[in-house]
Amino acid sequence: MNLLIRAIILGGVILGLAFPAYSEYEELFSTIKRASWAIYVRTTGSMNAICSAEAYKTNTTDTFLVTAAHCFAGNDLKRTDFLVTQDHRNFVKAHLVKSGLTLKQRAREDSDNLDDYEGDDWAVIRAEVGNQSIVPIGDSSKLTIGEGIVIVGVPFGMDFLAVQGIIGSLDLSLSKLVWNHYMGGNIYIAGGNSGSGVISVKQKAIVGIVNAGPGSQTSLLIFMPINKLSSSIR
Repeated sequence: MNLLIRAIILGGVILGLAFPAYSEYEELFSTIKRASWAIYVRTTGSMNAICSAEAYKTNTTDTFLVTAAHCFAGNDLKRTDFLVTQDHRNFVKAHLVKSGLTLKQRAREDSDNLDDYEGDDWAVIRAEVGNQSIVPIGDSSKLTIGEGIVIVGVPFGMDFLAVQGIIGSLDLSLSKLVWNHYMGGNIYIAGGNSGSGVISVKQKAIVGIVNAGPGSQTSLLIFMPINKLSSSIR
């Protein structure tokens, strides 16, 4: 058997690098999936999944999720109830608690152009259901290049998909938009993954929020480091 494959299967060490066993990833995937949600909006005659979210705090009546603020730009979700789900069949009412983005002066209130916003691309939403699975908030300042990350989301608004990759950049600069100088990862994402929690394999905690990637699907992830999340709602 190839030595590298054997090391991965056994969770062994080769050339000074530790590779977690498959069973460890399977357990982590399951933990993340139980805390992953899809954000739905109603349209004429149907409902559509537009973004993903990760639960990080819960009590007996409510569960709080982190997601991307741009999911709410240019529409009325910030003023009305919307729906979240974990299986595309059973839906729960949800509400926007706080957003990291604010409109610039003289920008239209319904603008969906992110050039019209300033701040950071995060949002917290409250789902009207309690005692749910969560993933804790981690520390993005401790991330290192090459570190393993995992996300679970709804690419193209379809079923929940778990993917893994690595940290590729701690200061990625690709545009003049609000996510300029965010972090980058080598991991598959597509439209609908916006808002997915970026989970550190090492910390087993949320270290970022998926914000963007070039094209409708890509292996280049741009994510907001979780330490930019307002400490007042952590």
